[in-house]
Amino acid sequence: MELKTKELAYLIVLAVLIASLGMCSSIKGRKISDKTPLVSEAVLVVHVSGEVNYPGVYTIAAGSRIQDAIDAAGGPSEHADIHRLNLAEILFDGRKVHVPSLDTQKESEEDGLVNINTATAKELETLPNIGPSRAQKIIEYRETHGPFSSIEDITKVGTIGPKIFDSIKDLITF
Repeated sequence: MELKTKELAYLIVLAVLIASLGMCSSIKGRKISDKTPLVSEAVLVVHVSGEVNYPGVYTIAAGSRIQDAIDAAGGPSEHADIHRLNLAEILFDGRKVHVPSLDTQKESEEDGLVNINTATAKELETLPNIGPSRAQKIIEYRETHGPFSSIEDITKVGTIGPKIFDSIKDLITF
């Protein structure tokens, strides 16, 4: 019995179709991804520094707040000024939480330096090249991203470049 060319073509197409269906059913349910997350979305990794009992890097649950990060680091030290932080702020992965010292606040008041983490808009406006608009942007930045962990961090505020930073760097603290 000879197969005609047309029948042979149908058999080949049918074989390919059956093989394709078999492959599809074998990979069904598998998630194909070219990127594997480095950290589970259920946890956050945060760096807690400053006036806490055990500064370091901690893994905490997603949705945690600054208060939870401080608790993970053994709580605030006796010199901590936790009221300068928004303890209810929700954390994000990779965030640094710096707990300021009461002594730093007193020193900055005595030195006449403007603390970029606690200053009001009026206090920020006393700095050279900082008007009401820039002062508001500084406040909005720290409310969104948390306290500055160095004076250089102020350059992350969109309207503060190297020239403005040079004019204020000796007048600010964090």
